[in-house]
Amino acid sequence: MILWLASYPKSGNTWIRLLLANYLYPKTNNIFENLIKIPRFPNKKQFSELVNLDNLGHRTEIIKYFIDAQDKINLNNEINIIKTHNCGCAINDYEFTNDQNTCGFIYLVRDPRSVAVSYAHHTKISLEKSVNNIISEKYIGINDENLVEFRSSWRINYLSWVKAPYPKLIIKYEDMLKDTVGSFKKILEFVNKFKTIEINTEKIKKTVELCQFQNLKSQENKFGFKEDAFKVGFFRKGIEDEWKTKLNDEQAKKIELFFNKEMKELKYI
Repeated sequence: MILWLASYPKSGNTWIRLLLANYLYPKTNNIFENLIKIPRFPNKKQFSELVNLDNLGHRTEIIKYFIDAQDKINLNNEINIIKTHNCGCAINDYEFTNDQNTCGFIYLVRDPRSVAVSYAHHTKISLEKSVNNIISEKYIGINDENLVEFRSSWRINYLSWVKAPYPKLIIKYEDMLKDTVGSFKKILEFVNKFKTIEINTEKIKKTVELCQFQNLKSQENKFGFKEDAFKVGFFRKGIEDEWKTKLNDEQAKKIELFFNKEMKELKYI
């Protein structure tokens, strides 16, 4: 069964993935190597023997094979922790996942104003375009393997997971920044409901120290990070409220208007 690690892009999903990978599968030297233990969805390997991705009528047709790919993943009869930025809802009547493949999920949510700033930098687009992307319910992204991700708007992505009928843990990125050790312990306790793991406070602290942003930036400079498709430096700042000095009033208010209800519920406004 799959235990999803889900989020909208640039919400700290990779940070959590690194924490989990280096806690569960500790390895010295290059801390990015452990990410292979927590793969992304979709990636090309998951669709091998199912469909020739180069021969799709349109690459958005990959959604037709999402369930088959998850069936294939779960043939190992293990709890598979997998990262995704996909919306958790049906696309063109094709479900993203189902009860036979999903046991639960962790969803990491971040202030959409900060998401817009981080995503603009990550993809080398203007702030205006980044704002328009995250409010678009039809937004489709392309990952570093050139595969379609059905992301939709920040709001739809968030609600599609929060309202999904599976055991869930919702973590705010801002809480991760303020109390990384406490938040990561909550994540491990949730994982432990599905997969028996050791929960050791000292080990948690060491893993958090290993995965501090400055160390991640240093490791990226030393080893590179293949998931940085745009080669801009994946681990940039990881700070809270950068939007206050980057977005103009019109851009910030546009986001607040579109996501007013959810942002109030999450105490972002």
